[in-house]
Amino acid sequence: MSFIAVGVDAGGSKTAVTYSVDGTCKGVWYGSGANATARGPERASTVVADTIDLALEGALPNAIFVGAAGAGRENIASAMRGALESRFRGARIEVRDDAYIALRAAVPEGDGAVLIAGTGAIAFAEKDGVGFRSGGYGYLFGDAGSAFSIGAAAIERLLRAYDGRAPRDAFTGELERALGVSSLHQTLEKVYSDESPTRAVATLARLVLDLAGNGDRSASKIVQQASADLTDLLKGALKASGLAQSDAPIVFSGGLLNSGSLLSYLIETRLMNDFPSMPILKEHPEPYAGALCAAERLL
Repeated sequence: MSFIAVGVDAGGSKTAVTYSVDGTCKGVWYGSGANATARGPERASTVVADTIDLALEGALPNAIFVGAAGAGRENIASAMRGALESRFRGARIEVRDDAYIALRAAVPEGDGAVLIAGTGAIAFAEKDGVGFRSGGYGYLFGDAGSAFSIGAAAIERLLRAYDGRAPRDAFTGELERALGVSSLHQTLEKVYSDESPTRAVATLARLVLDLAGNGDRSASKIVQQASADLTDLLKGALKASGLAQSDAPIVFSGGLLNSGSLLSYLIETRLMNDFPSMPILKEHPEPYAGALCAAERLL
């Protein structure tokens, strides 16, 4: 009898599912975003379950480990676990925060910390098996430095230019071209009418990072603020866990930190100055690999 283990990284922008049969990985499949805070645990669970069905093509899993954005709260994790148990009866299922699998993809065991900057942002540290998180409260309250916050800062800069509170410059022109707008009302309509305004705003972060890398001053100011916000986020987790000044590794994860951009450079410089004994890991497996390893341990 073969045993199937499934690892899931359910993020704000996409859901990645991988699985193994008797320890042999069979590939990766993708679905839409499944942030349980933004979409609710039931809808997020449906996205996860549908993506698993897509990957397995009708086969039944023996173990599933889900790292989900928003599942750091026990009520969310419990609701998702219950929904998945009803879809995959008999499977051993565990649901944890997506920060956990991002850490374990790079640091399979032991102490360590991870900074995630994607659509949202969160820092997580684990010492002696106890986890400590900082941020990750969703775009309304706790995603400073994330793709959403960078995109929101860019749109705010454009709106301020439209109503005369800021000068028009090359940066605002690039934003207009990216959004396909030429007025304040068009900009508001473009964003608020999108079926996923959070995603629409977050997609602008890549443009801001590219412009900052090419020396645009307005974009650079936004990126500098994001780097300060993300560094403070990680410092909070390190202080709470007692890992500051240790030799535990720090993992960079998420789309904004995997690009070798000005943002990741600024954060790395700040961390090297403040925590010189802590190595920074930037090249490592994707978080879904950490979820798959955790699922295989459930078998």
